Amino acid sequence: MRLPSLQYLQLFVSISLPLLLVPDSSLGVKVLSFQEDGIATGQSVGIYKGEMSRNNHIYSFTFCMRFKIFYLHQRGTIFFIYDTVEDKCWMLRGGNLRKYDIDNPNIDNPNIDNPNIDNPNFDNPNIDNPNIDNPNIDNPNIDNPNIDNPNIDNPNIDNPNIDNPNIDNPNIDNPNIDNPNIDNPNIDNPNIDNPNIDNPNIDNPNIDNPNIDNPNIDNPNIDNPNIDNLNIDNPNIGVDRGLIQTFLDGEKVQQSYYTVDRPVFGDFAAVGNGQAPEDSFSGDITQVNVWDRVLSDEDIRGMAQCKSDPKGNFISWEVGWKLNNATSYDQPLAKFCQVEEEKLYFWFPEVSDYVGQYVCEALGTHLPHVTSLEEAEDLYHQSEVRWPESDHCPLYYWSSLNDRANENVWVAAYDTKIIDNSSYWGPDEPNGYRYENCAAVKRVGLIDDDCAWDRCALCIFTEPQRFSFLGTCEPELRNVYFVAYQEEYGGLVFKSYGAYHIKKENGTWLYVDTVNDYTIAIMEHFVPHFPMGRRVWRLEREVCGQESGGRREMLLTPCHHHQYTCDDGTCIPHHYRCDLKYDCRDRSDEMECELISFPSDYHQHLPPRVPGKEDSKLPVIVKFIIKSIDVETVKMSMQLSYEIEMSWFDNRLNYFNLKTNDSLNSPRLDTMRKLWSPLVKLLNTDTIDSSLLADDATTLVRRLVPPLGRDEGAAAEVDIYSGEENPLSVSRKYSTIYACSFDLTLYPFDNQYCDVHLQIVSGQVSFLDVHPNSSVVYLGGTVLNEYKIGTLQVFLEKDYEPGEARIRVPMTRLFGNSILTIYIPSLILTIISYLTFFFRTSIFDVRVMVALTSLLVLATLFAQASSSLPKTSYFKMVDIWLLFCVGITFLVIIFHVLIDNRFVTEMSNTKGQQHQQQQTKVKAFHDSTDFREVLLATIPVIPATVLVPTEAFPAIVPAIPAVLPAIVPGIT
Repeated sequence: MRLPSLQYLQLFVSISLPLLLVPDSSLGVKVLSFQEDGIATGQSVGIYKGEMSRNNHIYSFTFCMRFKIFYLHQRGTIFFIYDTVEDKCWMLRGGNLRKYDIDNPNIDNPNIDNPNIDNPNFDNPNIDNPNIDNPNIDNPNIDNPNIDNPNIDNPNIDNPNIDNPNIDNPNIDNPNIDNPNIDNPNIDNPNIDNPNIDNPNIDNPNIDNPNIDNPNIDNPNIDNPNIDNLNIDNPNIGVDRGLIQTFLDGEKVQQSYYTVDRPVFGDFAAVGNGQAPEDSFSGDITQVNVWDRVLSDEDIRGMAQCKSDPKGNFISWEVGWKLNNATSYDQPLAKFCQVEEEKLYFWFPEVSDYVGQYVCEALGTHLPHVTSLEEAEDLYHQSEVRWPESDHCPLYYWSSLNDRANENVWVAAYDTKIIDNSSYWGPDEPNGYRYENCAAVKRVGLIDDDCAWDRCALCIFTEPQRFSFLGTCEPELRNVYFVAYQEEYGGLVFKSYGAYHIKKENGTWLYVDTVNDYTIAIMEHFVPHFPMGRRVWRLEREVCGQESGGRREMLLTPCHHHQYTCDDGTCIPHHYRCDLKYDCRDRSDEMECELISFPSDYHQHLPPRVPGKEDSKLPVIVKFIIKSIDVETVKMSMQLSYEIEMSWFDNRLNYFNLKTNDSLNSPRLDTMRKLWSPLVKLLNTDTIDSSLLADDATTLVRRLVPPLGRDEGAAAEVDIYSGEENPLSVSRKYSTIYACSFDLTLYPFDNQYCDVHLQIVSGQVSFLDVHPNSSVVYLGGTVLNEYKIGTLQVFLEKDYEPGEARIRVPMTRLFGNSILTIYIPSLILTIISYLTFFFRTSIFDVRVMVALTSLLVLATLFAQASSSLPKTSYFKMVDIWLLFCVGITFLVIIFHVLIDNRFVTEMSNTKGQQHQQQQTKVKAFHDSTDFREVLLATIPVIPATVLVPTEAFPAIVPAIPAVLPAIVPGIT
């Protein structure tokens, strides 16, 4: 098996100009082949024939190569440079293909393990990682006075292997000094032909002379002797230091930064082996070149498109390689860039339409949909050319069309879209009515046919399809990824990047190791009998810790990383899995929707503990969602309709396939009952303590971070999420009456609050604490019948009990009703009682009646107001006001009584004086002879009831003698 791949890698920390060579595309390029049988060995290697000097240090470089992969072992090292003097193996390492290097978005540089690019997440013993203080390596970023590193010039140690400019060592021939007898690093002797200096008398801008400070070259020996020049940004050079770029087929696919604290040098280079069998390479290698400068993007793109073939000036492919257990062949340069667009055809004779549809879709394609007679004829022609000895499907090929749903309405089976195919039906077709609902391809065009009949199925591919074999727990992707091949007519075989194959022998599907020649598992019979999809295998070897002889479910799928595989091998988007609606045709996407994984030592009565802090308390985030509030002042209570939501992290659990929509991350009821949850105590109510995990509770898992990875042992695309980073949330609705303590002194101009005392516990001993991020939300209206609700708050005080929190509901009383029903009426009544002072003094009964009525109404109003308020031992403001009004009215009545008493006394005195005056006038009348004068003197004292107008005197005078005795006693 060969997988063609073209790859370029560019690594650099500074910039220089390239020399571009344009080759003749007809010339052959040497290609080296290693381990075509796929057997890992440490003996297959190609050793570089060119001369290499360990004194030739490069600080920025470009590394390019082309390769094909036959098999992938644990690693696949294409190229490396080795320094034998200092025994440094990986001075430069290329093409270190690993198990994660195939379609893995988590690897920064998937195809090159460069020793100059140290992954900060791993402590590589061969690499001096500045982020890790390795006691075996003298880290230049860590001044270790106890290690005399021969590669580092320690100014405090006289190292005999290094010519320290601060110490005069006569035993060292300094390569930077032309005269070996003079230890003078600052003098370039023109009389000695130093092989390390191209021309000691000329400052060549293309040669980095360590003795001459060339402004165009970053000289590590001159800028600062105490600091590695790689870390200094020279303003004279346009260098983006630490920049690493990766190119794939000429296109930039990755860019990152990393500071390398040493140059690349060595005296040995090889291809095809990493000094260990598991690190060896199985495949073709060609055009491995290394430059001591950075090639431009245009140069790399030109090489990728086979427009140029420059030779490396540090390592050149054309110099040659000494081969051991490897072969070579020549290939024209232009052929590397030829894109094979030939289609792949898989034939499967004598299958029903259902099986044909399944096979093609499970292989990642569909049955053909022909749109012309030429296409139909081409299908028959391809069969005759590719399989001349077969029966060439003498009848028909199944098409992707059918009219099962609506007669004569033809749709594609894979997406149910209506197809206008009226122009390429065969003569007199379709003619099967409701009995023939599937379309088949014939030389003369399409025909309708019985779906249950056996015809040929043809699956067409534009490129090889990659499959994943899941449920095997294979740690290396080379043994997970497979490619499908048809090596015989109607046959099918799947070959991995490694040594594993899935093939059919004697009617049985086998999962085998072809290198070690043993069977791993045998597929149980299934209809249709193909391995694509979710199948049950009988184990012949241990898989995922399961002993041989057992039955295990495994999945062979063409679906991509972002898709989910149905049982029949078809693909749907991964987020469609367990979304409460069917998306797979076999409805398998809504089966086995297990959300939570419990460890074997999980106990429901034990709360989760913080790792490494077993004595600490588990923080629980409480969210109090209040939907309605009803306050009864008389009963000193508050009724709430609310929902308590609690969230916590349970590091013991793992979750599967969490959705971004949290409402879909709800476990089944039986799973929910297995979970631990806090016990809720409502302290200022009569409600019995209860757990949130009741049947009417809602349990959700909130997805906060990406998944940890895929479950390698699951026969499905199962993403694993950590319970330590994704919280579990449980909510439950309540309707509860809480006791309040109101201070009514300022009623009705008062502000009140009522607290909800909440405590969360776990058993008898509380290992829980309320998280400071706890909150309260009120969803109802702020204006109630009697109060206006303020901003609700959560209080967490140090003097509270463990796990206790208080939800405070502030309220401001709306006094408008009290003003209308109490204060204004009482004020009016008080004013009315005061106005009785302006009544006439003589009408005592009216004045008293009005005042008494006001007093009675005020008393009634007082009693009514008191009945609408709780009984208190202290006076309220409204009580004081009403008492004031009653008191004023009572005083008014008292004043009226006193005034009336004074008035009666004065009236008595006035009547006595009037009687005395009357007696005096009678006596005068007796003494008077003038009757008219007597009469006139007497008239004023006659009661008002007998007074008449003076105009009537002439008529009355004659009658006076007759009536006078009756009017004035004593007159005769």
